Amino acid sequence: MVALPQGKYRRGSPRNEQARDDDEGPMREVSIGYHLAFGKFEVTFDDWNACVADKQCKSRSGEAKWRGGKRPIIEVSWDDIVEKYLPWLNGKLNLSGASAYRLPTEAEWEYAARAGATTRYSWGDDIGRGNANCYNCGSRWDNKQSAPVGSFEPNKFGLHDMHGNVREWVADCHSDSYAKTPTDGSKGRDTSNCSRVLRGGSWTNNPRNLRAAFRDRNLPDNRSLFSGFRLVRTLKPKS
Repeated sequence: MVALPQGKYRRGSPRNEQARDDDEGPMREVSIGYHLAFGKFEVTFDDWNACVADKQCKSRSGEAKWRGGKRPIIEVSWDDIVEKYLPWLNGKLNLSGASAYRLPTEAEWEYAARAGATTRYSWGDDIGRGNANCYNCGSRWDNKQSAPVGSFEPNKFGLHDMHGNVREWVADCHSDSYAKTPTDGSKGRDTSNCSRVLRGGSWTNNPRNLRAAFRDRNLPDNRSLFSGFRLVRTLKPKS
């Protein structure tokens, strides 16, 4: 886990950003006025399999080498994470309430992904070569399989794979715009049977889907070869 600094950022994308979608606006300033510990890496098969060993989660391993070890866990739904993995993990660590592990809110995720940048990606406006695992992005895993977590350089917050590798579930229901979403880092309003947001793009996506502002979504019971997650905790301020 990496402790993130408090700060502010402009959420979403400007109207002139290349490949922009309508649900990426209007841009709004969001303030993260609290202390966060953010997962340095995506949750791995090894992490998930500890829950499997305790008979609280179902195995997602396979014969292929990229279906295990330090590769990001895949084929887990939002429901699997929230209803199975997180209760197991927090129970093991005796954590509850505001200090418990959870999925990041969508606003927290974008703050962490940007790491102070205002560009399409945390390193600039061009995808470049070898910066991330995505379709035609210049790595040996492109459009073939996930990469071991930490295979690419971290962003300025010290977080790896915020762009590419696997899409990451976040806490929020999808909204058509940011016009009425919170500006304090909290998640938006829950609605029944909503689609949940995924961020960051995956090893099979084009670079447009890896943009810091890009928003994907799926039903909370969906499982995919391209989707995983990472953890976050709210930290108590030092006395």
